[in-house]
Amino acid sequence: MIAIVDDDIEIVSALSLWVKMLGLESTLHYSAESLVDWINNLPSLDHTPFSAAILDINLPGMNGVELGRQLRVWFPELVIVMVTALRYDDINSLGKLPTAAHLLRKPYDLEELEAILLSVA
Repeated sequence: MIAIVDDDIEIVSALSLWVKMLGLESTLHYSAESLVDWINNLPSLDHTPFSAAILDINLPGMNGVELGRQLRVWFPELVIVMVTALRYDDINSLGKLPTAAHLLRKPYDLEELEAILLSVA
């Protein structure tokens, strides 16, 4: 399962369909808080509930960088893909990216994203 977090409904819908075409399932969230709530309602955190997370960096409320760092604490081995249209200076102003996170700039190459996701599927 792939967690997809983006505040743009069209991007979430498109990524969801694309992930399904790859033969993978997804859980869809339009905010960082939505994914955190979903995780907090799981019966157990003994295992990672998804194999990868695609996170938009520029989210309202908790931004994607903060979410990615929290996910890294909960799930140290999780594959995290950060996506953004922001400039590097603007990304850095939001904080340090999670350790070992992939960074893709919008518009990103779906083949590159596919290679990352299928490496853990």
